[in-house]
Amino acid sequence: MQHESQTREAADFDGRRILVTGGTRGIGEAIVARLIRGGGNVIATARSLPPGGAPDRFVQADLSTREGIDRVVKAVMDRLGGLDILIHNVGGSAARGGGALALSDHDWQHAFDRC
Repeated sequence: MQHESQTREAADFDGRRILVTGGTRGIGEAIVARLIRGGGNVIATARSLPPGGAPDRFVQADLSTREGIDRVVKAVMDRLGGLDILIHNVGGSAARGGGALALSDHDWQHAFDRC
C-alpha cells in the first residue's frame, strides 16, 4: 500500500520544464533527483562534468560568462521549449566558517558583490 505522500510525490512536478543550476552535486543533485521522481523534465547545469560523466539532462556551462548563459538558454529552448521552474543553486562562499551570525557586514557585502 502506498502512502499518500508517495503518491503525491510521483506527480508533484508532472510535465513541468525545470532548470537547476549547480545541479550535479550536494543539494543541487538531491533537488534534481526529487524533481525527476516527481515527474519533472529537468536539465541540470554546472561548470564541471558530474561524477561518472554527463547524463542526458546536463549542460556544462559557466554561468558567470555570457557564453555559458547563452549555452544554457539554447539547451533549454532546444530540449524543453521553455521553462516553468528555475532553481538557481549556483554559488559558493569565500566567507569564513561559523555560520551566518559569525559573518561581518564586510563578509556579507563581499558575498553580494560577487553575485
